[in-house]
Amino acid sequence: MSAARRPLRALLEAGWARGARLRAAQPWTRWTARSGGWRLPLRVAAAALLAIWTAGLLAAAVQLAAWEDELARTLLQIRADTVFREHMDARREPIPREWYRVKTLALLAASEKLKDDSRWALFVPGSWRLFDPLRQRAATRIERAFSDIAVETVRRELHFRASQLTGVPQDGQTAELVATGDCASPPPVAMPPRAGAAPSELAERSAVQAQLAAIEQLDGAVRAMVALQGQGGADPGHLRLLVRYTLGVELPGQLSRSVGFFRTGLKPEDVTFTARGVPRIQRAVRCSLAKAMHALDARMFERNDLLAAEAFLAARYARLFAPRAAPLGFGETVDAYREVIAALDEQQLLLERPEYGWLHRKGTAAGPREPLLERIAAIGLLGPEAVVQVQRQSAVALERFRRQFGATFGPTLDAAGDAALVWSPQQGRLVLSAPRRALRDGLAALLRQPFMVAPARRAIPADAAGPLSWDSGRLQQALSFGEARRHFTDKELPNFPPGARAAVARFVDAHLADLVQDATVAALLPAGGAAADVAAYRAQHEQLAQVLALLAGLGARDRAEQLRSLLSRELLARLALADAAMARNAIFSDRTRHFGWWRGDGSPVLQAFGVADKLTLRYSLAQQLGQLEDIGREAGAYLPHGGASAAAYPTVQRWQGIVGELKRYRAGAADSSLLALEHYLVAVGAELDRANCVERLSLAAPPAGRTDEFAKLHAQIHNALLTRCVELRSAAAPARAAIPWG
Repeated sequence: MSAARRPLRALLEAGWARGARLRAAQPWTRWTARSGGWRLPLRVAAAALLAIWTAGLLAAAVQLAAWEDELARTLLQIRADTVFREHMDARREPIPREWYRVKTLALLAASEKLKDDSRWALFVPGSWRLFDPLRQRAATRIERAFSDIAVETVRRELHFRASQLTGVPQDGQTAELVATGDCASPPPVAMPPRAGAAPSELAERSAVQAQLAAIEQLDGAVRAMVALQGQGGADPGHLRLLVRYTLGVELPGQLSRSVGFFRTGLKPEDVTFTARGVPRIQRAVRCSLAKAMHALDARMFERNDLLAAEAFLAARYARLFAPRAAPLGFGETVDAYREVIAALDEQQLLLERPEYGWLHRKGTAAGPREPLLERIAAIGLLGPEAVVQVQRQSAVALERFRRQFGATFGPTLDAAGDAALVWSPQQGRLVLSAPRRALRDGLAALLRQPFMVAPARRAIPADAAGPLSWDSGRLQQALSFGEARRHFTDKELPNFPPGARAAVARFVDAHLADLVQDATVAALLPAGGAAADVAAYRAQHEQLAQVLALLAGLGARDRAEQLRSLLSRELLARLALADAAMARNAIFSDRTRHFGWWRGDGSPVLQAFGVADKLTLRYSLAQQLGQLEDIGREAGAYLPHGGASAAAYPTVQRWQGIVGELKRYRAGAADSSLLALEHYLVAVGAELDRANCVERLSLAAPPAGRTDEFAKLHAQIHNALLTRCVELRSAAAPARAAIPWG
C-alpha cells in the first residue's frame, strides 16, 4: 500500500469505530433514525390528498357556477311565466297555444341542462343535503312548473289533436273532448277524377286510409301518455314520441330527467286521463271512422260507378235513340255518342277489375274492404268493436245497393238477351251484353267514317242574283254522299242493335243532308249575265235534279224545296234575259207596235224595219225571226229544268207558248201565228201607203181566236196601222177608239 492511502484509511476506520460506540451507547437515537423512513410516505399521501381536494373544489366550483347560472335563468323564466299566466287569468284572456308550446319546449330543454353530477358536491360539504337542500327545492319548483306547463300542454295538445281529427269539440276548462259532442267525417282527399277507378282508388277510400293513419299516430301517442303515467319503468322513447306527435319536435338526448319530471309532475286531471280521457278519445275516433266508412259506403254503393254510368247512359238513350227524340245538332250528337262510348268503356273497365267481383249477386262486399277491417282491428283505440260497427253499417248499405243494382240492370243477369250486363261463366264475372258491345263498336265505327266532319252550315240563298252557274265538280261531290249513305246503310248500320238503328239512320241522313247542302251551295257560281252554255246548263241541271232527289231521299224535303225554289227563281232570271233580248228584236220594237210616228209617206212597215223594198224586208224579217228562234231555242233549254213549281209562273207559261210557236214556225205549220205575222208584214205591210192603207188593212185582218204571243203582236201591229191610217185619212183629230180585231 502506498504511503498516500494510509491516512485516508485510518480516518475511515476511526469514523466507523466512533459510530459503533454511539449506537451502542444511545438506543433512542437508533429508534429515531429508523422511524424517519415511515414519515415520508405519510407526508406524500397528505400532499396528494390535499391536491385532489383542491382540484375537486375547483371543478365543483366550475360545475356549480354553470349549474347555478342555468338554474337562475330557468327559475327567473318560470317566475315570469307564472306572473304572465296569473295576469292572463285575472283578465280572463286565453293564452295562445303557441305560447304553451314554446314554454314547454324550453322547459324540456332546461330540465336536461339542469341535470348536474352530484359527485362534485362531495368536495363542497356546504352543498350537501344535510346543510343546504337547494337542489331538492329547485327540483320541486321545476316539477311544479313542468306540471303546470309541460304536462298540461302535452295533455291539452293530445286532446286538441284528437278534436281536430274527429271534429268533437273540446271542453273550455279541461280541454277534454266533450262526452256528448258529435263527430265529423274526415275531409275528402283531393284526387283527380278518373274513369273506371277501382274501389282501392276512390278518393273516399283514400280518406279512410288517411284517417286510419292519423288514428294510428294518435293511438301511439295515447299509449305513450298512458305508459308515462303508469307504474312501470319510464321509457324516454314514450316522451319522445309524445312530444313529436303533440309539439312536432324531435327531442335529443337521454331525456331521463324530463321523463322523471313528467311522471312526478302529473296533476289529478292528468292521472284521470286513462280513466276518462282515453274512453272519450276512443268514442270520438270510432264515431269519426264510422262516418268516413259511411262516406265510402255511399260512394261504393249509393254513388256506384256502374250505377252512375248506367243512369248516364239511360239519359243519353232517351236523347239519342228514343223513337220520338228531338233531333240534336251535329256537334251535340257527336259529343253524346262519345260520351256513350266512354260510359260503356268505363263499365267494361270496372267489370274487368277483380275488386268488382262482389257485384254479382253471389259475391260479397268484404273483398275490397278486408284490408281496411284488418287495419281497424289492429288499432287499440278502435279494436274489434269498431270492426263490428263498420260491418253492421256496411251490411245495410250493401242490401240497399243490391236492390238498386237489380232494379237497374234487371233481375236475370244470368240470361242472355237485352240485359245490360250478363254473367260470363268463362270469365267468372259480369260482362257487357252483346247489344251493349254492338252499340259501342257501332258508334266508334260511325265516328271514324270519312263523312263525320262538322258541316259548314251553308244556307241556300233565298234570293240569288241570276243567272247562276254551278261547279260540276262540287255537285259531283254532293252526289258522292249518296254513295256514302248506301255504304253505311248496307255495311255499318246492321251492326247496331235493332233499337238504335232508326235513330242512327236519322242522324246520318240529317248529317249527310247538311253536307250535300254545303257542297251544293259551294258549287253555286254567279254567271254574271254572260251568254250561257246550253249544254253545260243542261248537264249541271241534270246533276241538280239528282241532288234534289238525294235531298228528298235523305229526308230533307224542305231543303230540296228551297233549292228547287232557287232554281225556279234562277229560271225566271234567265227568262227575263230572254225577254230583254226579244224586246231588242225589230219585230218587237216600239216602231212596229205604235205607228204614231208615220206621216203617211211611203210604207210604214218598210220604214219601221228600215228597208227600201219588199225583197229587203223579206231578208230583214228572216234575220229577225232567226234571232227569235235562237232566243227561243235557248229559253227552251231552260224550261224543262224549272220543275213543277216553276210551271205555275206566268212568265214560264208565256215562254212555253213562245217556244212552242217557234217550233211550229220552223216546221211550217199552217196554224203558226209567227208564220202568219211574217206573211202579213211582207205581203201587206210592204205595199201600204196613206191612200190604200185603210182598204188593204180591212181586207187583211189577222186570224181570230189565237192568244199566243205572236198572234197578240200581229193584232197589235194591225190595229196600230189601221188606227194611224184612219187618223191620216180623216186629217182631223186622232181617232177616239181603235177598231177591235181578234
